[in-house]
Amino acid sequence: MGFKSFRIAVVHRLLLFSGAVFVAVWGFVETEWQVTPVLAAAFAILVLIETVRYVESVNRELAGFLEFVAHDDFSSGIATGKPGRVFQRLEAAYKLLAEKYRSLNRKRELDHRYLEALVEHVSIAILCLDDRNRVTLMNREAKRLFRTPLLGSLASLERIDLKLPSQLAALADGEHMLIQLQIDGEPVQLVSYMTEFRLLDERHRLVSFQNIRDELEQREVDFSQKLIKVLTHEIMNSVTPIIALSKVIEDSLFAEIEGTGRARVEREDLLRSVASIQSRGSGLLRFVQAYSSLTNLPRPRFRDVEVADLLRQVETLMGPVLRANGIELAMELDERSLVVNADPEQIQQVLINLLKNADDALAGRPDGRVKLRASRDPHGAVAVHVSDNGPGIEEAQLGNIFVPFFTTKRSGTGVGLSISRQLMVLNKGTISVKTSVGAGTEFILRFRER
Repeated sequence: MGFKSFRIAVVHRLLLFSGAVFVAVWGFVETEWQVTPVLAAAFAILVLIETVRYVESVNRELAGFLEFVAHDDFSSGIATGKPGRVFQRLEAAYKLLAEKYRSLNRKRELDHRYLEALVEHVSIAILCLDDRNRVTLMNREAKRLFRTPLLGSLASLERIDLKLPSQLAALADGEHMLIQLQIDGEPVQLVSYMTEFRLLDERHRLVSFQNIRDELEQREVDFSQKLIKVLTHEIMNSVTPIIALSKVIEDSLFAEIEGTGRARVEREDLLRSVASIQSRGSGLLRFVQAYSSLTNLPRPRFRDVEVADLLRQVETLMGPVLRANGIELAMELDERSLVVNADPEQIQQVLINLLKNADDALAGRPDGRVKLRASRDPHGAVAVHVSDNGPGIEEAQLGNIFVPFFTTKRSGTGVGLSISRQLMVLNKGTISVKTSVGAGTEFILRFRER
């Protein structure tokens, strides 16, 4: 119906309704007609129903629009399809509101993408938990730290460490916590900080994790080097004059002639005492000089190194030594094109130290096996594994194996693993150990992504 106004259309329907009611009443009262009044009454009812439907169509359009808003669905416009200025204004209002909501949604999406990009560039691991402890945000560093591409909820952290969910649940707003755990058998020390905020009337918790293991190792290496320098300086300053003085005394006693001098037995006792002093002093001096190597490691000369070539060189050097002792050496490469940026000579020295330790651990075993394996973790970092089927390392000794001068071997100096860790720190990598008593030991060298 080509009405130009909503009001005119409503009035026209009301007039039709009134006319039909009048005809029906007049027919029943004033005439003896039967069909006409019935048809007029039926027509009046239809007009009334259509009028109500026509008036309520505005509410239906508005309700439909609000449903679209509730479901964030603005993919299609809303057209009433009805003539008249009222419906045209209503349709224009729908379009304006829809465009505003689209604009807000675009802005919200852009803000969310900006936040995600910002969080991804943060150098610490970040998790965001909602009020139901679901993980709503997990950046790349968190995936790298926990070595998993996805965490669904706080409870999912149980597969990393059973105590971790309860520790984080107990973390209050603005509170720090030092967390010690093992990820894939490697010890990790984390400083965790939690901040709480509300977004759209929902409580959210942002938890950050900073891995301080590398920093602690670097500080420990620096402290060890400073301590060794001080000890070396003081011991050498004390031992050198003792050795020189004992030598003078020894020469004087040998030069003493028989007669009025000391008795022969007394001179021999003095000579033995002086010789002992000189021997121990010289041994202590050599000991200190040997450990001075811990403080004089050269700076690495970085370059891209093919891991396969590096392992083959180490296999060529140490293979005959191990096989001569009845130990099998195997090499395995998960990928052929693994490359690390490091000093090849220093990394080669680390691998040689580890193979020598494996050789000592497997001494006398009839089925000794050592394996060199290179792989890439899920985050792209290259790792070199040196594993053996030896006796393993006791729990009481495990925390000290990288400490300078600590050794479990009678003839060991206790510097091999300490130097190896220092070399890995200098080459921007880490060294860790997995062990099981009676089942063997595995050392893992991890290199940062290029």
